[in-house]
Amino acid sequence: MNILYKAMDIPKSCEVGNTIFKKLFYENSSMNTRDKEIFKDCIDKIIWRYSFKEDTINIQTYKDDIREYDEIAIIEVILEKDSKCKRIAEIIQGTIPYPIILVFSYKDSFLINVGHKRTNKVDESKNTVEELIFTDWIKTNKLQYRDKVFTKSIDISKLSYANFYKFYSDFINAINLYNASIYQNDLKALENKDADEVKEITDSIEGIKKKIDKLKSKIKKERQISKTIDLNIKIKKLEKQRDKLISKLNK
Repeated sequence: MNILYKAMDIPKSCEVGNTIFKKLFYENSSMNTRDKEIFKDCIDKIIWRYSFKEDTINIQTYKDDIREYDEIAIIEVILEKDSKCKRIAEIIQGTIPYPIILVFSYKDSFLINVGHKRTNKVDESKNTVEELIFTDWIKTNKLQYRDKVFTKSIDISKLSYANFYKFYSDFINAINLYNASIYQNDLKALENKDADEVKEITDSIEGIKKKIDKLKSKIKKERQISKTIDLNIKIKKLEKQRDKLISKLNK
């Protein structure tokens, strides 16, 4: 994934390059037999690529009532199969307590996963991942325009160095804008918008898409014409809502 790390322009002082053995996750997370099979069948290797700490980069630690960020790691998961990324991310993010930029690589493609973490109120020794956010698969040998703009946006010199929370938040915002750009022709135009608002609109669009897909699936199984017509009417209403949100995103 040289193209990604080159775009991020990470100082050599942050390099780690250590292998993380699967045993770490077997012993420190609540993995069932199926989870262990996923790790065995889908993962070739897990590598701790970089570590951002106060002594490796000029960024301050962050602490408030619900979270403590004194380190950010970039961990790469080299896959044997490009599947089960969501479950693998859940396990890795849930096991490692500090914020992670998780990079999945498969052949000539990569996918990034991030998620803010907060202290578990029931068990303070554990952390809760607030939301797992994923990019699409990005082909390194066939970057689209939005991919090129995105990789430029995650040059770490463009992120906030105020503290690790703001640094990580800026990285997440870059991903949220990238994900929204599938509905917007110009990612650079989105960079001038409020990232939280863009994510809210994008989440609403995705939610409507799921509802439409579910209704279309019902139509395929429906035998009564009256019910099919009713389902089509509902789809049309949802499509109008979706198009309105996409239009709002493009203003």
